Amino acid sequence: LLIGYSPASEPTSSLSHPDGGRTQCSICADRATGKHYGASSCDGCKGFFRRSIRNNHTYNCRFNRQCSVEKDKRNQCRYCRLQKCFKAGMRKEAVQNERDCINSHRAKGQTVGTLSISVLLRAEASVQQVTHPLVSPGSHDINTKKTAGVGDVFESMKQQLLLLVEWAKHIPEFCSLPIDDRVTLLRTHSAEHLILGAARRSLPYNNLILLGNDSVIPLRGAQIEVSRVAFRIQEELVKPLRELDITDKEFACLKTIVVFAPDCPGLKSPQLVRHLRFQAQLLLEEATCEQRGRFGELLLIMPPLQSVAWQMVETLHLAQLLGEATMDSLLLEMLLGEGAKTGNGLCTGRRHCYSIYLLRLYCAHGIPEVPVLTKTHVKKQQLHRGVEGCYELETEHILKYTHSATYTLNTHTVMHAHKCSHPLL
Repeated sequence: LLIGYSPASEPTSSLSHPDGGRTQCSICADRATGKHYGASSCDGCKGFFRRSIRNNHTYNCRFNRQCSVEKDKRNQCRYCRLQKCFKAGMRKEAVQNERDCINSHRAKGQTVGTLSISVLLRAEASVQQVTHPLVSPGSHDINTKKTAGVGDVFESMKQQLLLLVEWAKHIPEFCSLPIDDRVTLLRTHSAEHLILGAARRSLPYNNLILLGNDSVIPLRGAQIEVSRVAFRIQEELVKPLRELDITDKEFACLKTIVVFAPDCPGLKSPQLVRHLRFQAQLLLEEATCEQRGRFGELLLIMPPLQSVAWQMVETLHLAQLLGEATMDSLLLEMLLGEGAKTGNGLCTGRRHCYSIYLLRLYCAHGIPEVPVLTKTHVKKQQLHRGVEGCYELETEHILKYTHSATYTLNTHTVMHAHKCSHPLL
């Protein structure tokens, strides 16, 4: 009967007005659900205050410590939100008393198997120490930041991939894997890590994506394809994470879950990787156990994360093929695969659909002649029924665009581009 009861909270009925109305949260003006820790507040501010006190968080204001903490802006400045909690009457002692009453059986810094949250936090802190000197003293003013060009995007990606490798070195369980498995895990899901990191850095902002080198990608920039990816990051990742007010522990667990993916092709120890991912999931579950449903909400971030990451890889590969940008060897290997230098970098399972994707884009942009695509695969079962003249082909011949809006491959008509309606496109 005591499950879910908070001794520091009073029944919500005590907040009802005589006319049946409800009071507002004294912190963000959202609908209050009760008196929590000494102040009338909503569940969001209640949870924020509890996590801040229990985890001894120290926040900094990016501006003049007078930020708005209204409902739609309450997650933008944690420092000002916490200060308003105190001004509203919330007390640290109430959080500590609640913890002693309900959670005395939990050991602080609890480990799950061989993986511990403290190890993950230390790994994350080690990377932040490396990145901190890169941020200039006045970098908090978003108006002074440089709008990223293609070169800036590539520079930031390379920097973040190197930091990903450095981060992995601080996790003993990762280092205990065979060297080939370590390389495979980092390479296969490096794009997801780039997107996840960009989403976290961009939590305070609504109309841009902040890169690791302190440059920004506006959602409505001149580079349409890049801005499309940025828009999806903001809409599908930043907004949900901001609403959840993701903690450092939760982010560290999510990042680890992305790394330990047992479905990567070519792994020598998939069972061990699966066990490590299960441990990371248990750590995330432990970190979210105080709020019902939060564990599932965080895991729901994974599908859009993978989808946006794949769109980013497609965009970068297209830019490289069209000669709009040049990627160095690290980016080629990590994002496009071992065979990227020869144009055969995408894994076989994805190359089928990707070739069709390129055909669609080439037609849309009206390019008279496109680069060589080696070992292009087109399979009937991967095309929409409306596509005509499809052949199962594997060839080394050059793919060319003709002015009749028909793609030809070794004199065989592959498809009429204007009829291409593959669901992945």
